[in-house]
Amino acid sequence: MATFDDDTRIIDARQYVSERLATVELPAGIERPKLGPISTGLGEIFHYVLRSDNPERTLEDLRTLHDWVVKPELRKVSGVAEVNSWGGYEKQYHVVIAPEALLRYNLTLGDVFEALEKNNQNVGGGVVTSGGQSQLVHGIGRVTSVAEIEKIPVSTFDGVPVLIRDVAQQVKIDHEIRRGAVTADGRGEAVLGLAFMLMGENAQAVTEKLKERLDGVRKSLPDDVEVEILYDRTELTREVINTVRHNLLAGALLVVVVLFVLLGNIRAGLLVAFAIPLAMMFALIGMYEFSIAASLLSLGAIDFGIIVDGSVVMTESNMRNLAERSRSLGRALTKKERLAVVADSARQVARPVVFGMAIIMVVFFPVLALQGIEGKMFRPMAWTFIFALAGALLIALTLSPVLGYYFLPRHVKEKEGLAARALNAVFTVFLNIALKLRWLVLLAAVALMCAGGWVGTKLGGEFIPRLSEGAVVLNTIRLAGVSIDESVRYNTRLEQALMKEFPDEIRHIWSRIGTAEIATDPMGIELTDIFISLKPREEWTKASEQAELVAAMQELVDDLPGLNIVATQPIEMRLNEMATGIRSDIGIKIYGDDFDELVRISDEVQRILVDIEGQSDVAVDQVNGQPTLRIRVD
Repeated sequence: MATFDDDTRIIDARQYVSERLATVELPAGIERPKLGPISTGLGEIFHYVLRSDNPERTLEDLRTLHDWVVKPELRKVSGVAEVNSWGGYEKQYHVVIAPEALLRYNLTLGDVFEALEKNNQNVGGGVVTSGGQSQLVHGIGRVTSVAEIEKIPVSTFDGVPVLIRDVAQQVKIDHEIRRGAVTADGRGEAVLGLAFMLMGENAQAVTEKLKERLDGVRKSLPDDVEVEILYDRTELTREVINTVRHNLLAGALLVVVVLFVLLGNIRAGLLVAFAIPLAMMFALIGMYEFSIAASLLSLGAIDFGIIVDGSVVMTESNMRNLAERSRSLGRALTKKERLAVVADSARQVARPVVFGMAIIMVVFFPVLALQGIEGKMFRPMAWTFIFALAGALLIALTLSPVLGYYFLPRHVKEKEGLAARALNAVFTVFLNIALKLRWLVLLAAVALMCAGGWVGTKLGGEFIPRLSEGAVVLNTIRLAGVSIDESVRYNTRLEQALMKEFPDEIRHIWSRIGTAEIATDPMGIELTDIFISLKPREEWTKASEQAELVAAMQELVDDLPGLNIVATQPIEMRLNEMATGIRSDIGIKIYGDDFDELVRISDEVQRILVDIEGQSDVAVDQVNGQPTLRIRVD
């Protein structure tokens, strides 16, 4: 994996890598590495499974249907970078050679390879002109059946052709050596499809198009073949959008209600509240120009109470000055007098408003200096807030005075609402007490600050919040050398146990063993990612929070022997892998030349970590190699 700076275009990065790969010299028979799809580690947005309850329908049939019917259609969807196949059997034609036959006819395996290659291709043969008509010659040489392979000539012996069937024990339809498998919902093996989104595309839009196209593909499949969606990013996206919408609407409504109560004037409250949507428009324009996505962090943290501060100060100043001027004259103000009062009022509070909101903007500058994952997550929030504050400041200085001139009541009465009077009364009492005991108040404030600082050093915490994705991933590590069949059997048993114990929490559960067709996530066959999609939280009966549910799941699977399991989430897992190359929140890497010594140290580190308070699960990566049966030829 090659990592580039964020400002490097993906096309340029791929060009650099392609040029370097072209210079690599590899031994004969080693396939040159290929670039993966133009996607990111978070581009895996869509999982679906093909399975059948028909006992005559084989995994080879399902894999063939996926590769030749489903996969080509989904790859046509705009925004899709790649559709990957995982599990099943990839169909192949196998020629099983009889060594004694090769000796009898004085042939080698190379002769057989050459014969199969040369007799399995279509070729062009020029042009034939006849009767004024020109026809292209197309030689059809592709084999399409076992019988045709058996009739391919390899050589001659005593003037008689030697065919493939003469040197082969059998020619049969079989499958490629498997490097991975998939089980789902405790029902045994299935074929999994994974769709990857092009870098920079909208996950919500691409997923919806994939679901629509998949509905059309179902009509082309046999009746006994079932296609079921296991995971799609739209569920998480929908929840995030709903959360952002709730935060924005509830926050705006709360601020408007408070303004009405405290200002004591409906018109004034409406004028101040009008700044909220306009400030949000400024924020959206800034986000568009700076390519900041609308997300839970960029929009969900906006505080409308801070945004309307400038408009509140400006509107209240206009109301107070208009009321004082009208009272001093003993009559309603003329338009000219009203304009002069509003202009003078705006000049009085303009500087405090600018300084006050500028100080709030400066608070976000340290956030803009964050680097790494923290910076990627929190810089959008800081920029969005700054854009909204800048828009709110511009509105307070320009639009609020104009709106006050036109829409504030002609006969303004300077009076406080009931809530404001009550708050002022309480505030006055406490203010008088504080002024009388000012040294005691000052000492108490310093003591509280010191005590808070001391307690803060004792608190645990994490900088990046953990988003509940509505899905869980159990990273499973087994002993090196475990067979795929054993992994399939064990995973099916584990899925059945989890679904039996948590029927109201688990929607789907599927296990990915080893590596897919395109190795975007290369793993050995001893490694398994068990994905669990969850039902809505209101349907849960065994837990109320996702962390509690994950702990209960781990307690169940810990009783199964031969497993080392670490719990995480799909997006969280990918972020950890991209940031550090490991799948957990914290990792310890040990370097050295002596492999046995590294294994010993890692075991010792694991024993120390297990005793640390607060750890939830500790696992050591599988470093032992695949057991090998070596044959030294005499």
